[in-house]
Amino acid sequence: MEHKKNTSPIQINDFKIIWRIIVRNWFIPVLIIPVFYIIGYFYSYKMENVYQASIELLKSNDTYYKSSLITDNSFYSTARSYVDNSNEIRIITSYDIMKETVDKLKDQLQVSYFIVGRVRTTEQFSGSPFQVKINTVNPNFYELPFDFKIRNYEEYELRYLSNGIETKKIGKFNMPLVDIDFNLTINRESSFIRGATEQLSQLNYQFVVHELNSLVNEYKSALKVNNPDYTNVLVLTMDDIIPERATLILDTLSKVYINKSLNSRFEINERTINYIERQLSDVSLSLNDIEDTMQNFKQQYNILDLNWEREDYFKKLARYDGEKSALKLKIDAINDLEKYIIEDKDPEFLPPNIYLVEGDEFMKKSIDELYSLQMEVNKQLSFSKEINPKIIEFRQNIKKLKQNILVYLNNARNATYKIIENVSNEISSYVTDIKSIPPKQREMLNISRKVAVNEQLYNFLLQQRANTKIARASIVPEIKVIDSPRNKGVISTDKKKIISTFSTIGLAVSLLIIVLRVLFFSTIETVEELKESTALPVIGDLPYQKGVSNLGFVVEENPTSFIAEAFRTLRTNLQYVILNSDKKTILLTSNAPGEGKTFTTINIGAILAKSGKKVVMLELDLHKPRIQKALEMNAEIGISTFMVGQNALNEIVKPTVIPNLFTMLSGPIPPNPSDLVLSEKLKELMEYAKAHFDYVLIDTPPLGLLSDAAYLMQYADINLFVMNTKFATKSVLSQFQKLVEDNSIRDVYLVLNGVKRKRSRYYYSRYGYGYGYGYGYGYGYSKKG
Repeated sequence: MEHKKNTSPIQINDFKIIWRIIVRNWFIPVLIIPVFYIIGYFYSYKMENVYQASIELLKSNDTYYKSSLITDNSFYSTARSYVDNSNEIRIITSYDIMKETVDKLKDQLQVSYFIVGRVRTTEQFSGSPFQVKINTVNPNFYELPFDFKIRNYEEYELRYLSNGIETKKIGKFNMPLVDIDFNLTINRESSFIRGATEQLSQLNYQFVVHELNSLVNEYKSALKVNNPDYTNVLVLTMDDIIPERATLILDTLSKVYINKSLNSRFEINERTINYIERQLSDVSLSLNDIEDTMQNFKQQYNILDLNWEREDYFKKLARYDGEKSALKLKIDAINDLEKYIIEDKDPEFLPPNIYLVEGDEFMKKSIDELYSLQMEVNKQLSFSKEINPKIIEFRQNIKKLKQNILVYLNNARNATYKIIENVSNEISSYVTDIKSIPPKQREMLNISRKVAVNEQLYNFLLQQRANTKIARASIVPEIKVIDSPRNKGVISTDKKKIISTFSTIGLAVSLLIIVLRVLFFSTIETVEELKESTALPVIGDLPYQKGVSNLGFVVEENPTSFIAEAFRTLRTNLQYVILNSDKKTILLTSNAPGEGKTFTTINIGAILAKSGKKVVMLELDLHKPRIQKALEMNAEIGISTFMVGQNALNEIVKPTVIPNLFTMLSGPIPPNPSDLVLSEKLKELMEYAKAHFDYVLIDTPPLGLLSDAAYLMQYADINLFVMNTKFATKSVLSQFQKLVEDNSIRDVYLVLNGVKRKRSRYYYSRYGYGYGYGYGYGYGYSKKG
């Protein structure tokens, strides 16, 4: 009957492998995860919660008075056609704005207060029973802690480090404490009452004095401004371990920014009013002089009145003179503005445009835009340099706008001159008509005409002053607070999350250690594992148990022990391998010292000798011989003396305490052991041993350290590679397997030493004894072979 092949992707061996990994490594996460949990708990306990405060501002275009001549929207406001919230963000986050904010809050921010506990120190922003007022302080004391202790209701104790030496000061509340390094006053707060003195004296306080510029930089970096898409809303946020402090800073910052934007526009309004006042003063003086002249003229020549026709001539002449004066003022304004543009003066000194903008929308819009762009450049320069792309763009826009304005001004001036020429012609015509009037009356009419012209100009200036003052009332903030500062809660330092994160890290570290152990440090502990890991045949295993003496012949001294029974099984397996063949030379090696290679050699020899076979053991580990030490035999002569011709082969063969078991010891350790192994004498030795003994056992150096064993394998019929569960890793096994494949070595078998088994697996468990033999290969002496 044909058996179906198991095609399942998961085999029973997979579960066995997983179970072995769990059994061997369960203690790692059990130990590491609690350690990381405890570390995470104390780390989170010492950390402060971080809160976020926010405020929302709206950039609006509101105004309450709109004159055709001078309004908040035309002359004083920024150009509405150019809205760039990124510039507002840069201004809000500028150093100057934050510095003014910190200066206003100096008393609340310059000193930080702390309560010192056993595990952590907690900062207090409000509720402290005392307040420190800094008068002067040595800069070296910035950011250094002052330990503060309340002694009684009147006194306190202050401790601090000065030049590395602890200094103690006793001061009185509400009185200056003057020292060479500082001058400060510590005042009692309202919460500090006599009845609470004893309780407060039990607490340990600290305070730290900050340098204001460092505070500005700290809060400037903590401030974040966001502009949601397609809105004029600015969202200001600040992260701080104390939410009240962040809220206070945002509130003060918004007020500072709003006031700054208002002040610049109020200054422009004030300069315009001052300009008009100066013009009014000049016209008033001129009007007073002309009226005085007219009164004196009337009194001198007894002139009472003029007839209606002549008076009409002079009224029309006065009106044309008034128009001509207004046009000249416009020419002066054009010249002033042209000079300002050409000389590229500071925008703060922009000439008032009251004679240009009336009825001229293009000029009004152009001047507003020019002023706005130049103010934006000034704002940008407060926190950036000329190479900033924004400033370069503004400069280019200003240059184009100035060119357009200059062309327009030139055209306007030429047109104004044409108008003046026409008015002058009208005036000349009326002057010709007036010449027919008698000279005294004509002079009187000339004086009256000058009075009328100045009165007309005076009334015009009064109207402009009134409009400008009304426009001042219409100046409102462009920025409004639409959501007052508030605490949005904890945004970081989630303590539960920190603890879970540390626990997860502990789990990850545990898994990493397990993976590294499995890949690089995990040893092969059972024959089943060994068979799963290699295609090489496993000929036997040797159990491990505590309490066995370090005797060499364990099969003789403890014949009923686990290990003795294991060697009998190994002998049986070897006999199956060499059944009906001439194979009787067995080489034993290992990867490293201490794996039980020599111990296995001695006891295999003993168990074969007990079966009636004549056995010889060749101690060909000439570097660190172990058979002679295990059997406590004298090695004055041996293989090395034979190799150099000092002794014959029959002279170096020595019997042991086991009948039929002989040994050829290494002899004195030569200076060149590996060279002796390569000599032709070795072939003679091997032929002699095979001819005179039923079995030849070759004990060699560890294969992982020396190449002697690999060379000697050419003389062996069977090669036993002894692995100890303490050192038997998969990498060692793969290296040996590669050596076998590369050198086409045949008849290789594995022996696993030190296998731990359950006592119930042995029917002879009541007689069980362990053994504790190892190789101990090294520079020190060891009986373990």
